[in-house]
Amino acid sequence: MKHIYNLMKNSAIPIDEVQKYHELCESYMRGENALSLIYQLNQLIKAVQKHRGMTMALIGGNSGFRNEFTLLQFQIDRRMATLKVFIAKVGKLVAQREQDSLYFAWQTIRQDWQDDKLSDNFELHSHFVDQLQGIVFSLARELEVPLPGQTDYIENRNDSVAYPHMFKQIELLNFSAKELPEMIEQIAKVRGLSTFMAASGTVDYQHDRKLRFVLQCVKQQYEKLRHQSERLQSVLDGAISSLPEIKTMELKLIYLLETVENDVLGGGSIKTNSHQLFKLATELIDVYWAVVNEGLMLVRRWHEDVLEVWLKSGTQK
Repeated sequence: MKHIYNLMKNSAIPIDEVQKYHELCESYMRGENALSLIYQLNQLIKAVQKHRGMTMALIGGNSGFRNEFTLLQFQIDRRMATLKVFIAKVGKLVAQREQDSLYFAWQTIRQDWQDDKLSDNFELHSHFVDQLQGIVFSLARELEVPLPGQTDYIENRNDSVAYPHMFKQIELLNFSAKELPEMIEQIAKVRGLSTFMAASGTVDYQHDRKLRFVLQCVKQQYEKLRHQSERLQSVLDGAISSLPEIKTMELKLIYLLETVENDVLGGGSIKTNSHQLFKLATELIDVYWAVVNEGLMLVRRWHEDVLEVWLKSGTQK
């Protein structure tokens, strides 16, 4: 704190208020760092999900993914190294134990994957994604805490919009950092399993049961997400332009699920090739990730706005 006092000793701010400004800036930067880290983690999750699908296609016998897979694995290595440095720079947002667990999980996945059993490969990837998503949701909780002084500002406002703002932010964070990413992960699991089955031309009992369960999860989660997205569209007054895409892509989602159920799990020879299934699922996943990114961009804009409102409010205590 001493250097903060030295920096501000010639400013117009009373010395007894330096602590308040210090806390405000610390809280603001913690939120900014959390948002930046969430973005990096989401990009990593997206890449790992694609890595799972390609790995399973290769294990299934489709070598057409080889070149793209090699490039993707190199990119994930770079993302993991960058993440390690970034976490070290921003402080204690991610516990060392969690960091070590992430790096170990990725090394386990990338080494000797050619010798993995399909079920082991699928579970290793899925566990890694679960770890990453858990950290994202934990970081999102950081953004549910108002900046110092924000609560006073909200309580002293008379208009009807100010008070519910934090509730809007909490709802949007839950949707963008938890609910929609969990839906994406289920579709990514469908992509991986169905791509393997189409590549290998076989469907064993274990993976038939697993894929049917994931399909059921997608259907249930989609119904919930559709209602949530419609509510957010109203609550946010159209502030997320891509949000209606969830409804727009409904027919494509239904087509994917029906193709997997009727063709891949239909009991006959699989007519849809693995590249077609991979591409169809990826198109859906990319649209949903775009909604996630726009939702988080709105949270960042709100975060910046709150600081501006505090600075312009003239409220001092």
